[in-house]
Amino acid sequence: MWIDESDTTQLSQRLRVGPRELLESIGGPWQVSERIAEREMERSGTLFVGRAGPSVAILVSDDPDPDVRIGVAVGQWQGVWPLLWSLTDETALLRTPERDAPSAEVDSFLADLQQAVDAAAARKAPALVVCRYCSALVAPEHAVGEELCQACGTNVFGIVY
Repeated sequence: MWIDESDTTQLSQRLRVGPRELLESIGGPWQVSERIAEREMERSGTLFVGRAGPSVAILVSDDPDPDVRIGVAVGQWQGVWPLLWSLTDETALLRTPERDAPSAEVDSFLADLQQAVDAAAARKAPALVVCRYCSALVAPEHAVGEELCQACGTNVFGIVY
């Protein structure tokens, strides 16, 4: 769905972990996403959305020692563009490891992060759609009905969004 790896790199930097370790732990790619104002603006930070669908949201606060909130990603279209996201059904609130933290502390953080991301993905899984034309697994925000992704809607049926 997303090709650009720079957002995944930005997430790894904000979480103070290596990009390879991050991807091995929670998968990817991750995209910086615009947030739904009425639901999200009371919390400062950057919202990253990713995993299958996408299905998981990670909100990293702007604090010097950031808090990390993990939950289900829920999108809302603002007309035909853009798709705005919010973090709902929170599965964890974590604190990033200190700079130059011992590897055991980083490993513990990554294990907790993985558990929270897996839990959020599992909560969104029943809503995901498998496209009958390309077999892509997409979030309902990127689907046309229960069996068609937006890309195949355009490529197969000529739907213009």
